[in-house]
Formats: sequence, structure tokens, C-alpha cells
Amino acid sequence: MAADELNAKRAALVAARSSGETRVIFHSGGTRREIEYRSVAEIERAIGAIDRDLAAAAGRRPIRTFLPVFSRGL
Repeated sequence: MAADELNAKRAALVAARSSGETRVIFHSGGTRREIEYRSVAEIERAIGAIDRDLAAAAGRRPIRTFLPVFSRGL
């Protein structure tokens, strides 16, 4: 998928997330697609997936955060 299409989808998802809508409409190559997500969290996961695809297309590694959890073993 081209970076322009991914950016357009990301923009539509961000707009839906900010408005609280769960239905997103994409226009891609003359085709209209309408997707209804179950929750805002699902939209955020879709945005994350697009961000990873954009990073891969640009030749960058996606940012991953590692948060260690320590226990004293009591």
C-alpha cells in the first residue's frame, strides 16, 4: 500500500478517534470503504498498525518500549 493511502487512512482514523465516532470511511483508488470499529481502543490499535507500516516503508524500525517489572520475591 502506498504511503499516501496509509497517511489518508491514518488521518481518517485520527479524526474518528478525536470525535468519538466508531465508523470510518476510506476512499482508496476510487473505492469507498466503510468500517465500523467496536471501540476507540480498536481504532488506536489500527493507528498503531498503520504507524508501523509507515515506519517500515520509510526504512525505520518501529519504536518499541520495554518496561521492566521487578519484584523482591517476598
